[in-house]
Amino acid sequence: MRAPLLFVLALAVLAGCKLEPRQPVGAAEPTAEGVAPAPMPDRPPPPGTQPAPPPDALVNTTTADGKAAVVLYVTEWCPYCRAAREYMAAEDIPHEVVDIEKDEAGAREYQARGGTGGIPLVAVGTSVMEGWNEDIARDMLDKGGYD
Repeated sequence: MRAPLLFVLALAVLAGCKLEPRQPVGAAEPTAEGVAPAPMPDRPPPPGTQPAPPPDALVNTTTADGKAAVVLYVTEWCPYCRAAREYMAAEDIPHEVVDIEKDEAGAREYQARGGTGGIPLVAVGTSVMEGWNEDIARDMLDKGGYD
């Protein structure tokens, strides 16, 4: 009984097949890129990983006067980041600027708040926008109390 199994395994190895364990029922299937999506919600994260803290744990999302805090996650060389900074200055919007290339903690905040590589990341309270669009920014600021 063992000989046929060993023969099949030997053929698989010779043919260059990659043998992988089967996924448990209900487990996430790998995507086309070969990376499985996040674990199912009822399962704990893999050992050695920490879930990202909620944005409120990283930065204040409101100011002392109750308005939404405005944070721009930027780089020095990005023209859209410059446009976002200039807009906030022209509109006299109090804001914090975090250069994600120079500030390691800021880079972690950027990722925890949803940054996936696009800049700037504009955070108004708990609302975020990746990239720059003046109309969307104005809407976010209006909702954040900057009308």
